[in-house]
Amino acid sequence: MQMRKIIVFLNIIVCFSTAGNLAAQVRDSVEIKYHVNEFYFKEPLLNVLHDFETKYGMKLKYDSAQVVNYRCQNDFRSERVPDAFKMLIDGLKGLSYYVDENGVYCVVLTKNIPRNRTGIENKRYTGDVSRRNLTVTGRIKDQTNGEFLPFATVQVEGFPTIATTTNTDGYFTLYSVPSDTVALIFRYLGYETQYFYLSPDVKTDNLFVELQPAINALDEVVIVAEREDVLKIPEMSIGVIQTTAAKIADLPALGEKDLFRSFQLMPGISAANESSAGMYVRGGTPDQNLVLYDDFTIYHQEHLMGVFSAFNTNAVKDVQLHKGGFDAKYGGRLSSVMEIVGKTGNDKSFNIGGDAGFLGFNAFAEMPFKDEKGSFFVAGRRSFQSFMYDKFTDVYSENQQTGMGGGGGRFNMRNQQKPESYFYDLNAKLTWNATKRDIVSFSFFNGEDILDNSRESFGSSYMSGSITDKTNWGNVGSSLKWSRNWDNRFYSNLLASFSKYYSLRDRQNSTTSSSSTGMSNNVAVMFDQNTDENNNLWDYSLKFDSEYKISGKNKLEFGLNYSNYHIDYRYSQRDSTDILNMQNRGNLLATYLQYRMTAGEKLTVLPGIRVSYYDVTSKVYPEPRLQAFYKIGSRLRLKASAGYYYQFVNRIVREDISAGSRDIWLLSDDEGIPVSSSVHFIAGGSYETKDFLFDVEAYYKRLYDLSEYTLRFAPSFIDNSGYQEFFYNGDGYSRGIDFLFQKKYGILTGWIGYTLGETRYRFPVYGDGYFAANQDVTHEFKTVLTFKPIRDLTFSATWIYATGKPYTEPGGGYKLNTPNSGEMNFIVVDGKNNARYPDYHRMDLLAKYDLSFIRAFKSSVSVSLFNVYDRANVWYREYAYDESTGITETNINLLGFTPNITLSIQLK
Repeated sequence: MQMRKIIVFLNIIVCFSTAGNLAAQVRDSVEIKYHVNEFYFKEPLLNVLHDFETKYGMKLKYDSAQVVNYRCQNDFRSERVPDAFKMLIDGLKGLSYYVDENGVYCVVLTKNIPRNRTGIENKRYTGDVSRRNLTVTGRIKDQTNGEFLPFATVQVEGFPTIATTTNTDGYFTLYSVPSDTVALIFRYLGYETQYFYLSPDVKTDNLFVELQPAINALDEVVIVAEREDVLKIPEMSIGVIQTTAAKIADLPALGEKDLFRSFQLMPGISAANESSAGMYVRGGTPDQNLVLYDDFTIYHQEHLMGVFSAFNTNAVKDVQLHKGGFDAKYGGRLSSVMEIVGKTGNDKSFNIGGDAGFLGFNAFAEMPFKDEKGSFFVAGRRSFQSFMYDKFTDVYSENQQTGMGGGGGRFNMRNQQKPESYFYDLNAKLTWNATKRDIVSFSFFNGEDILDNSRESFGSSYMSGSITDKTNWGNVGSSLKWSRNWDNRFYSNLLASFSKYYSLRDRQNSTTSSSSTGMSNNVAVMFDQNTDENNNLWDYSLKFDSEYKISGKNKLEFGLNYSNYHIDYRYSQRDSTDILNMQNRGNLLATYLQYRMTAGEKLTVLPGIRVSYYDVTSKVYPEPRLQAFYKIGSRLRLKASAGYYYQFVNRIVREDISAGSRDIWLLSDDEGIPVSSSVHFIAGGSYETKDFLFDVEAYYKRLYDLSEYTLRFAPSFIDNSGYQEFFYNGDGYSRGIDFLFQKKYGILTGWIGYTLGETRYRFPVYGDGYFAANQDVTHEFKTVLTFKPIRDLTFSATWIYATGKPYTEPGGGYKLNTPNSGEMNFIVVDGKNNARYPDYHRMDLLAKYDLSFIRAFKSSVSVSLFNVYDRANVWYREYAYDESTGITETNINLLGFTPNITLSIQLK
């Protein structure tokens, strides 16, 4: 059966490829004319442009929303095609065009024409050289809204080693430019590649280069050469993946566009569990990932019990994920780093937009300051309970086990009522371009979940009661940053931030039990089991980061970080009995230094050191780091990395079989919770052409001083003060290899990823040997395809296959007589994670159509199909023991086939 599904999937791939070839053949078969003979009277410009494309073979790029309201009145009589096109655009007020380096005619609003374009055909300078060995500086912006583009690449044409990238504020400095007659190439994921032709008259300091979004500029003629894929792996990086929010919209989603779900489609990041949007990177757990939003830490990263990530893609500009071996600038986590850059907003004109689907709605607004001195951006999102929302909560509520009972069988108190739940988040950012060299920005984030899982009544013939169970958790944070480009060499930023995580749970269980006394009457026993659990984390931080470019091949980076942590955790029963009551305070001071240097044309080395002082333990923690890259020709690159990492703030699982396990944030104290650490070793290589990329990385990660908390080994009766003794420590390792094959350009793009991995833990309390960690997945295979046959239509498909995750399988059971003449059945477990669930696989599909025929605004509608062939993937298993039948096993499955429709609308 599984083989049949795989064959169907491969047939879909073949169909996509065949359709792409047919589209190209049909396009190439169009008869091209060289003189225009047309009469247009009040004809919509969109129709006229379509004629120039299909009848006269012109390569055009334009934003349908910008030209939709224009009408044309022209009488062309055997005019040459370029002359007719010039007459057409010249007759339309507010529109201009330019011809790029590929001969493509780009129609834009006159106010938006790139500053390096003249409005006519842009040609290479052919005169004499007047300056050599130049330094070029500037900033790269979005042509449509003026947002600065982080992590864009700048390269000298014909000199691939003379290149650089922009920082988070869009600044770049390019050294050793051979002369003032060369061309500079600007690239950014999701944008059109642009050439900037230098000449003796062009000033090379403080350039402003504007790139055009590719999603606004695709047409039937140039799409093969220009379309770029969803992800990008920067050239001089190891374990780094980059994407943008605009590209995420082209992928299938579980309900709506999701940042973390998109990254889960990439090799090395587990995607085999839709019940969690958390990032399991190369065997790591979500708390081992440092997630930065505009440079402040986000601790609450999931919504709806883990179904969605806490980040609204409408508020995100760019994302970079470091899967391991990250440099000395980052610290405080064992596994990975995710840098999220929020949108700054449109600094050219007011804009508003939003999305609505079956799960919720979100909206955003952006407003410019006078004279393009800055902008304000705000975005909000809220869920509402619909039939699709209930589909998620039903999986949670119907499958929730809350207790065990006697009477000859298992006592399951299942939720007979739908839980009430919703989530929201709010993002805001204010950016002020104080001077050409100074930027001041303020960013705000707030996300919260509310869950009421109370049950008014439950019971059986011998037990009844009610449960009040209310939880809310979330994160609020903000940052204030001043960035300054002091000169062509020195850049720095100073940031003050605040982040608070909170989780509050109030659970009250009132139960009445009836038992026989051997007489005709029954004895009713009433008892209450009330628990409160509160976890609050405050993080106040100051950061100073600087970079000094010694030359085009050598750069020094250094900085200083300070964090003050305040964490409270209280877990109590019966309103007064504290199971755990912990108040953590701590200060962390860290400094780092790293030096990127290039020897010749082939070898680049990045040694670094990070040193942290943690006042809770009064110890210094050195963290050496090293990255190295070696080029073999223009296409093949080798890479390696090694480093030591410490984590001082930990999210620990508090195991609770009866009421559900909980995650709690606590500070390391070198007693029950030691400072955890890891060592990374990574090596690999990549081979890249214009159209394809093959990348492979092998990794080994050693883990020390991991912590867990459980009462499964506690005696039946202990003094309350002894509960803190049940923190257990261990170590582990994770190793594996990631493969990626990517097709970057064309009407059919995508990638195939495969990870072979192993993650093992060793906790003495479970025995002397290693056991498979909960997140261990041996094989994981992913395929992502995106097919765009015409300008406004996008199809995409994803398929995931993974071997089953480990779990603890019971080894037997027994019956125990209770003092009230009752009976209780108990299950005996074997070794930790001694079995595995069945293999996981699913296919998702997406169809997205841009509604360009609607004149008043830009809009699109998308249909997403999750788990198309309704695979019953196992979430977990429940067990019951009966003396006559033995152990009974029940599979609790994840989501089946789930459709969704999303409508997106914005003014510009």
